[in-house]
Formats: sequence, structure tokens, C-alpha cells
Amino acid sequence: MEHPIFGYSFPDSRYFTSIMDWFSTRHGVSLEKEWIRCCGGVVTSISYAIQALTEPGDPILIQPPVYDPFQAVIRGTGRTVVENPLLCENHTYLIDFDGLEQAFREGVKMMIFCNPHNPVGRVWSREEIIRLVKLCVQYQVWLVSDEIHCDIELFGSRYTSVLAIPEGHSRAISCIAPGKTFNLSGLGISSMVIPDPQANAQIGTRLRSAWLINPSVLAIEASIAAYTSGAPWLDAQIAYLEDNVRLVLNRLSSEAPSIAVSKPEGTFLMWLDFRAYGLTDEELENELIHTWHLGFNGGSHFGSGGEGYMRMNIGCHRDVLNQALDHLAGMHRSHFQK
Repeated sequence: MEHPIFGYSFPDSRYFTSIMDWFSTRHGVSLEKEWIRCCGGVVTSISYAIQALTEPGDPILIQPPVYDPFQAVIRGTGRTVVENPLLCENHTYLIDFDGLEQAFREGVKMMIFCNPHNPVGRVWSREEIIRLVKLCVQYQVWLVSDEIHCDIELFGSRYTSVLAIPEGHSRAISCIAPGKTFNLSGLGISSMVIPDPQANAQIGTRLRSAWLINPSVLAIEASIAAYTSGAPWLDAQIAYLEDNVRLVLNRLSSEAPSIAVSKPEGTFLMWLDFRAYGLTDEELENELIHTWHLGFNGGSHFGSGGEGYMRMNIGCHRDVLNQALDHLAGMHRSHFQK
């Protein structure tokens, strides 16, 4: 803020070096400067990747329940949404690889992947990522991976980037950002990491055509600072989030057992199952907001399989979280202990 110039700005070598060093040190992934394109938001990046690499009407696959802007950008660019819903076994979510391969056989051109997964909290294993990448290469499907939550690994889970598998570099694109990790999303900066030279050039042309080439100087400096100096803070945040998860699991188990929950492996989000209440999505949302003063994200917004669920953000002070859990306990008593 003490710098006197707030005009147009472009990322310099420090920006690219900070990202490469962070991903090498933190995640064991080697990136090259030429692969990295500085962008605005991740969703914007996904939209331009769709426009650059597919044609109107092309089928693009998602795995619901999943971050709802994926559907919006597919439809908004005139493409067709194809769903391959996640499988849920004992409140743990898995990729339906048989359904995925069948969809690829039927002509899917691109897959929008969420890694780690929002909202269900899976940090996909290396074995799952390898299997997915091999299928995309085999069927020549573009794999665009939203990896914005990659730094928030809980309880020993280890994120594997789609770019950690070299044989997938001809088809894989990673979208990364410091926004979720360091609470910088309002500054509007992210990066697309595109190893394939032709895809990189095509997406770059699309970004330039919309003049999406110069994030603000504040965003650039914040990103550099976060990736260069933010590791100790992130380690402390992860420990705090793990304690928040334990708190939610323990209190819901003892005080609101009607609410089932998936233990997250990553992200600062928890996926709560309210289906035992027998309410419609509208009824559930209205009761949570107007009776219990809880503003969660309705599960139905995340597509197939989200009905009867709510997404809760636990990236908050523990006092606030305890207040929310007090209200959920009250909701349980009002329905099941009359």
C-alpha cells in the first residue's frame, strides 16, 4: 500500500517463482513458468478453457454433487452438461469409474474435476488421480481440474495434482489460486497451469481477447506474499480446522445424531445430511434460516445427490461454530424429542 503506483500491472518473475516454489515444496509437484497463466477467478478460467478447447453443443462432464458454478459456465458457454454422479458409501464419496468410462466412450469432450472436492470434502488419492488421468488420455478428454482447495489437507490426507502424473500433461489443466487457502478470494487472482503448448496458446488467445491479462498490483503482491511467507500460518490454520472438524463430529454425534456427516479429508467445508428430517429442500432451508438463524448452502444447488444436504463452512472462530452447533442441537430436539 506504500507503493506510489496503482496503475496497470503485470505479474513479474517473483509471481511465477513463488507458485513454482510453493507447489514444489508443499506438494512435490514440479511446474514450469511457461505453463502458468495468471488469471482472474478460477471459474472465469474454466469458462475460457471451455471456450478455447471445445465447441458449442459439446458434452462436458461433471461429478455431482459438485460446486454449482461448474454447471453455470458449461451452460453459459452453450455446451451440454453430462453428469456422472459420485457414489456414496457410508458417507464416503467415490468416483464411479465405470460410469465415467461409459460417458467418455459416448463422446464427452471435457471433464471439469474438483480436487479436493467441494462440497463433499474428498481429497482424491493418487491411485484415483492416476486412473482418471489415464482414462482422459485414452479417450482424448480434456481434464480441467479446479484445485483451489489443494492446500487445505486434513488429518494426514495428501492432495495429488492432476499435473503430478506426467503422462497426462497432454490433456490436463490445473486451476489454482491462493484465495481459499489465505482468504484472498476478493482480490480476484488465480492461475491456470497448462503444460500442453497448443492448449496453452489457445487459452491465452481467449484470455487476451477479453483483456484478462493484468490482475491488480494488490492481488499480485498478496499472492506472492502468501506463497512466499504463508506456510507457518497455513499450518496453524489446518490444525485449527482439524479441531473444528472434531468438534462438529463430537457434538453432532452426541447432541444431534439425526444429522449425518461426512468427515472431510480437505477444505474448510462440511457436508451435512438432513434427510432424516423428511423435509423438502425449501422447507429445510427456510427452517434453518428463519427458525435457527443458520445460513448454510443448500445441497440441491450442487446437483444430483445433494437433495436433503447442507454445506456448512467451518472456517470460522470456534465460538461462532459452537453457536451454530447449539442451534443444530436445538433443531434436533424440536423434531425428535417432542
